[in-house]
Amino acid sequence: MSSRSRFILALIAILVATLACNRAGEVLTPEEATQRVETTRSAVLTPEVAEDALFSVGASVEFIGEQFLIPLQEEPGPGVAESHVPRGEVGVVLGSELVEGEVWYLVDTSAGQGWILEESLQEAEAAEAVGPAVGDSVYLTGLGYLINLADQPGSNLIAANQERGVEVIIQAVTQFEGEIWYLVDAPTGEGWVRSENITTEAP
Repeated sequence: MSSRSRFILALIAILVATLACNRAGEVLTPEEATQRVETTRSAVLTPEVAEDALFSVGASVEFIGEQFLIPLQEEPGPGVAESHVPRGEVGVVLGSELVEGEVWYLVDTSAGQGWILEESLQEAEAAEAVGPAVGDSVYLTGLGYLINLADQPGSNLIAANQERGVEVIIQAVTQFEGEIWYLVDAPTGEGWVRSENITTEAP
């Protein structure tokens, strides 16, 4: 679903909540009105979950296929690709829907959100239980003075930079194309680094 579609749905949700209040003659406090709008908005925007879906909401999935770039669509079902993600990249399932006998998944990727067929996904390989774990404090290390924090495992897009030697906290661990990646919370922001860029030894 595109950002524009989400914005339109949010406006519709607010309008519906407002009309419902007016028809009932209710007088709501600002807090009650906000809560009602958020509840309605969540109901409108939350993707459905297909009964026969192989992957649940929140699952980490890896994009697979014969081509290097895997297509993402704006809506589930046959159509034209809106964007593409590299084969082997890891994404997160946001929802699923059954269309003409095929299960489609709404996934969050480095290229944004989009719909993809179940046959183009497999369960992401879990990182081996070695080294630092989620919640641990570690230190950035590397050859350069600044360590790049990527927006996704294996991505060349930089979310932030942080000085070598700075203490960071691990938020998540995953495996991408045989390498272990860590999502770290640094003073300059969050981002992914390879295992070679962190150490448990203080500088």
